[in-house]
Amino acid sequence: MTCAAMWAGAQTYTVSATKYHPGMGGAGWVTASGERIDNTRLKKYEIRWVALSPDLFGKGFRMGDTILVESERVPKLNGKWVVKDRMGRRLRMKIDFLLPKGDNYGFTSRTNVKITRLGK
Repeated sequence: MTCAAMWAGAQTYTVSATKYHPGMGGAGWVTASGERIDNTRLKKYEIRWVALSPDLFGKGFRMGDTILVESERVPKLNGKWVVKDRMGRRLRMKIDFLLPKGDNYGFTSRTNVKITRLGK
């Protein structure tokens, strides 16, 4: 039984995962939720925030939700993350992890992960 299966009635989706850094390629220092990214806390891995593609918001995910992530390929992604950002409108079934530059996750290319909405 996966961790997600323990959350009765929770919807689980397999999505394509990438990462982004603040200030990189149009990503600023303020998320779509209005939260300012504290780079000092981010570098200490105290912030676990993600951006979701717009279609996932249509499936019940909301800004501020806590989600459970499961990844066999990148175990450091496993655990709880908070939805604080929204990806571009043309993207589908995607998640973007906010990580510091030079992160130690060993996450260098797109991978698939399972996500489950836990609520606020």
